[in-house]
Amino acid sequence: MTDIDFKNVSMSEIFPEVDEKKTRQKVASFLSRTLPRMVRITSKSLTELRSQRLDGMPKASSSDNDSDRRIVQHLYAEQVVQQVKQAISQCDQESQDLLNMLYFKRYSDTQCCMALKRSKSSYSHVYKPQALLEFADCYFLDDLHVYQAE
Repeated sequence: MTDIDFKNVSMSEIFPEVDEKKTRQKVASFLSRTLPRMVRITSKSLTELRSQRLDGMPKASSSDNDSDRRIVQHLYAEQVVQQVKQAISQCDQESQDLLNMLYFKRYSDTQCCMALKRSKSSYSHVYKPQALLEFADCYFLDDLHVYQAE
């Protein structure tokens, strides 16, 4: 492991500039598209994934074991769901509430505004963007940040 000389390293070298708009879009897409798929995958039991269909007919063994692939997908999906819950729990309380309402309880933006007692404008321009960026900072399974080109 290399030693880092912190005296000769700038903050931007360690933490590159984040494109906040693109990062928010990436996080929103991840939470609204990828997360529901991972939840669906984890809803299947491992025994269901493992079961083989035997029809009595001889078959050549497959080089790629479909059952193993599905089990690995299931285990990875479980990790994603756990990491999402962990990341949300690391956000501030208002961001936790907002993210849980939007992505687990499936509230609309309007329902979130009303539940959080925020104006549509402050919700859209301050609270939701902040929650999405906080989530990106706290989620460690993948890097959801999008960095500015230099």
